Amino acid sequence: MTHIKKYILSIPNLFLLLTLLCFLIPSRYAVQMRIGLKSPLVFGIVLAAIELAFLLQLRNQKKARAATDIASFIFILAFVWEFFVSRLNVLPFVFVPAPENVFHVFVDDAPLILTGFLSSMYLIIAGMASSIIIAVILGTLVGWNPRLTKAIYPIAKAVSTVPPLIYTPYVVLIMPTFRMASIFVIFFTNFWSTFMGSINNTAFVEAKVINSARVLNLSTPVILFKIIIPYNLPRIINGLPIHLASTLMTLTAAEMLGADSGMGFYVRLALNFANYTKAIAGIFFIGLVVTLLNELIDLAKRKLIKWNY
Repeated sequence: MTHIKKYILSIPNLFLLLTLLCFLIPSRYAVQMRIGLKSPLVFGIVLAAIELAFLLQLRNQKKARAATDIASFIFILAFVWEFFVSRLNVLPFVFVPAPENVFHVFVDDAPLILTGFLSSMYLIIAGMASSIIIAVILGTLVGWNPRLTKAIYPIAKAVSTVPPLIYTPYVVLIMPTFRMASIFVIFFTNFWSTFMGSINNTAFVEAKVINSARVLNLSTPVILFKIIIPYNLPRIINGLPIHLASTLMTLTAAEMLGADSGMGFYVRLALNFANYTKAIAGIFFIGLVVTLLNELIDLAKRKLIKWNY
């Protein structure tokens, strides 16, 4: 009985069932709207995928409650959206399209969305990877030398207060290509915070760790690159979700200004033609990409950082 209540008789499953039952109700949206209502198949597949993810999370006792709350919110929203928009058509249809139509965009525009995804991922990986690697190395070198720390840290702190979104339009304008401009902006979106974090991390490495390395007569490069940086790697990875969020925000803004491909470009193109169905689909897709990338970061942290603390 406990398993039945846990896996079947729950609030998320109740609203999932109500949402699916809505498919049987005649649609005023399909009758009144010129574009009509798309097949609910894609929307149903999305709901099934969310349900599967929810059931898998229930197997973990520590995550069961949070998974239930998240799934409840999603399925309640899906029910309200399906019932009041797709079935009753009571909300402003121009700004609130039917969920069937929104999720069917992923079928209609699959090649364009995939191309934009690959373009954005290239820029994110190139910009973030180069920024974090260079910032960690330089920050560790500066943090190792107290004189350099006192000279450079205040300057870095002052420069880091300038939001990248302020100079993004200027960089896009003066750079010879949009890709160079995007990588430049993404680089500096992450560089200063990672650079200052690496300086602080180096300065606060426990003295006994450094003293033990010196007793072993290890050279400075070995201490820096094989002790201090690995020692601080958990902190670096912990900051990746924040860097990723900042990067996507900056990249999306840049793509909406001057790109001819990318996830932000897709949303901008849809908004230019007042196609809010595609715009909402693009926003959902960006949210999905962020979620999956954060999950990959968590997975990498669990698998690779065995000395986490």
